[in-house]
Amino acid sequence: MLNATDLASLQFCRLRLVPIWGLVLAALASGVSQADEPPFAPDPGFVSLFDGKSLAGWQSAPDSYAVVDGTLICVEGGKGNLLSDKEYADFVLKFEFKLTAGANNGLGIHCPKLLTGNLHMDGIELQILDDTAEQYKTLKPYQYHGSIYGIVAAKTGSLKPVGEWNQQQVTVQGRKVKVVLNGTTIVDADLDEATKAGTLDGQDHPGLKRSSGRLGFLGHGNRVDFRRLQIKDLSPLTHTSDTLELVKQRLARNEAVLLDVREPAEWKQAHIDGAILLANSKIQQGLDAAALARILPKDKIIYTHCKAGLRALNACEELIEFGYDVRPLKPGIQQLLDAGFPQAK
Repeated sequence: MLNATDLASLQFCRLRLVPIWGLVLAALASGVSQADEPPFAPDPGFVSLFDGKSLAGWQSAPDSYAVVDGTLICVEGGKGNLLSDKEYADFVLKFEFKLTAGANNGLGIHCPKLLTGNLHMDGIELQILDDTAEQYKTLKPYQYHGSIYGIVAAKTGSLKPVGEWNQQQVTVQGRKVKVVLNGTTIVDADLDEATKAGTLDGQDHPGLKRSSGRLGFLGHGNRVDFRRLQIKDLSPLTHTSDTLELVKQRLARNEAVLLDVREPAEWKQAHIDGAILLANSKIQQGLDAAALARILPKDKIIYTHCKAGLRALNACEELIEFGYDVRPLKPGIQQLLDAGFPQAK
């Protein structure tokens, strides 16, 4: 049994320990919050659209988008568009976004190359908006977050509070568009069905006629953060439309690599200087992700080539599943050499 002296001593110790443990817990919390997150890796079958360091793969209106601490941001006051270099028809897009109070932006799909302009009309815009803000209390149903602007109204109530990260998935297949926000489907629409009696906003939307185009973020002057952008292209595989001159430029800037998928005997006859050999026959036997990662960089475009283009196309199906941005070349080895690609000695 504790006497009065013991109780007084114990109380003193408690007073001393509480602030000490408070400091320890605060330090631990600080360490956790400041710890670097592990590098983002796209889901199986998806390709990353943002390298966390630059706007490579995108084109931006001046002073409208930037990279800050590994995050893609729409700059406060920037009102232009950010558009992907590549065009897409059918796809699944996943990304995370964080809003500031009253922020207004948009996800453009099937867009023409317009770094400034009305892509909610000339393309198709899916609203990105802090629709809880007082200034938006008189919104039309087709203006809430996730809505296909002017066309389809999204279900509301799934946005996280301002300042928190939201997860969104957009699936486009033919005329069907599906939007899932934080695990809840907020749009599941057929564009033809949605517009058979006219558009909700009564406007003509020429972008509705487009079946493919660029992805984009459509700034309206407010800070919005984006990260973990990844896409699965659902369109049938075709040879890339990238010109050989563009391929050369990307190789020179170390943004891409050439992957020769011919057989070793063909490689010995002639191959491009700096190319990587990985025979299509070996690819079709099955690939190991770890072994593949030692050969091919995940942060560069992979241009596959062969003798006449067919194997370059076939190899892509397997490589895409491992999250590589693979673009098959139609021109064969001789055409590459004739176009000025250097032959290895």
